[in-house]
Amino acid sequence: MRASPPPASLDYKVEELTKELARARGELGEAREQQAATGHILSVISSLPMDLPHVFAKVATSAARLCDAYDAAIAQVDGDVLRIVAHDGPIPVDGPVPIVRGVLMGRAVIEREIVHVADLQAEAAEYPEGSEYAQRLGHRTMLAVPLNRAG
Repeated sequence: MRASPPPASLDYKVEELTKELARARGELGEAREQQAATGHILSVISSLPMDLPHVFAKVATSAARLCDAYDAAIAQVDGDVLRIVAHDGPIPVDGPVPIVRGVLMGRAVIEREIVHVADLQAEAAEYPEGSEYAQRLGHRTMLAVPLNRAG
C-alpha cells in the first residue's frame, strides 16, 4: 500500500503549478499583443501601399506601443545618413542621423543586426555620438532594428 504525500508537499506543487500557469498566460497575452500589432501593421501596409509616410507613421506608433516605448522613430537610408521618415513620441528629432558605428541606429544599419543598449548615456566609449545625444536629450535605453529590403 502506498503512503500519501504530506499535505504541505501537495500545497507546494499546487502553488508552483499556479505560478507556472500565470507565467504561461502572461506569455500568451504578450504573444497575442505582438500578433495583433503585426496584423495591424500589415493591414495598414496592404491597404495604403502608395502612402508610405502614413504607413511609416503607423509602424512607428505600433512599434512604440508594442515595445511599451517612450518614443519610436523610423529612419530611411539616404546615402551616408538616416533620414527620419516617421516619429512617435516626445524626444525631438534633429536632422539626419549619420550612419556611423558611434550612433546606435547607424551601427544597426552597418551590422544589419538588432542593437540594444540599456544605458546609452553610460556607453560613451562604445557609442560616442549616440551617448552625447542621449545625455543631451535625457534618454537612456535604446533599441535599433534594421529593416532590410533587397539586401
